[in-house]
Amino acid sequence: MKPKKALRGNRSGYILSESLDFWMTGGVSIVVMFLLLVYIFFTGVPQSTANITSILGTAIVLQLLINWPHFMGAYRLIYTPKSNIKRYKSATIYIPSVLLLILIVGLVTSEPTEGTVSLFSVNQDVTYFCWLVAAFYLAWHYTGQAWGMIATYSKLSQLTLKKSERLTLRLGLRTLLTWHVIWGAQDLPAEWFGGVLHANIDMLLSLVNIAACLAFFASSMVWYGVYLRTKRIPDKRILVSWLSIYLWYFVLFFMPEAYLLVQASHALQYLPFPMRVELNRRQANLGDIKQFALKAWAIKYYVLLLSAGIVFFYFPEFISIENQQFTFAVLVSSLINIHHYFVDSCIWRISNAEVRHELFAHLETKNVK
Repeated sequence: MKPKKALRGNRSGYILSESLDFWMTGGVSIVVMFLLLVYIFFTGVPQSTANITSILGTAIVLQLLINWPHFMGAYRLIYTPKSNIKRYKSATIYIPSVLLLILIVGLVTSEPTEGTVSLFSVNQDVTYFCWLVAAFYLAWHYTGQAWGMIATYSKLSQLTLKKSERLTLRLGLRTLLTWHVIWGAQDLPAEWFGGVLHANIDMLLSLVNIAACLAFFASSMVWYGVYLRTKRIPDKRILVSWLSIYLWYFVLFFMPEAYLLVQASHALQYLPFPMRVELNRRQANLGDIKQFALKAWAIKYYVLLLSAGIVFFYFPEFISIENQQFTFAVLVSSLINIHHYFVDSCIWRISNAEVRHELFAHLETKNVK
């Protein structure tokens, strides 16, 4: 019988390192969001995007360096090893086929743009619909990843949450999901809702604002209860995973233009996980590889993700028609986003033993019963 493996010792485990985990999981974004709130407090809520260009200008660079690679990292995980293609048929074959079909439909049904002939003119209705699906699916993705972070670092720090504690925390995240959807729905055309619902959207937003505040208070009480029960403060990586998403939405309430920084924060939170799986796979294939060589490979891996991100997100901008409101680049990025969210829901299940092994292989010891 093959011996079981277990996490090493009683100390907290890590993904990249305890310090890097803390800052990437939420530490950096909490500092950034706090500074934005300070800015809002002293200067007032910006009235236009132009007023905060100096603050958000670097967000485009963050898209290139952080957000795009985080998308590409998920693709390498889902399509390697080859056995994953059969294991996750929906994510690797069926959904991509449907999305590719939508891309083709968006191209062949586009109406000619006056004075412009291009193979990359896209149907505006199809592109707008895909953009909306990606925007609202994002709410599920953000809150789902937040819970994944909490679950992961609870396991690594050997913290067992009671059923009632998990329920309260997850209910709080579902409240944020609802807030995200209602907040985003404010800008949709009235005919999409009907007169009564659209007329009451402001009231719904007020109610969900209150619900989000109550959810934050209830979740805070959970962490205080955990402290009383265990006689120790929960691992700081758990707390920043939880606190950061509340801060993201709090900042968006005042400054919707900060969504690019929220995207970068989310991507930074995600990046350590595909990188750790790839490092573990690399070490398993090469055996006793030196740490320097492993770090060198990690840099090459990041450059690969960066290059792929440029191809799939930046290159379409060059072949898009500028005078279309929703361009070919918007359609491509929306479809990639939708697929990414679905892929993540398949491959990141900590309850799955194979997922845990690939993610925690660097912490496992042999011959532990």
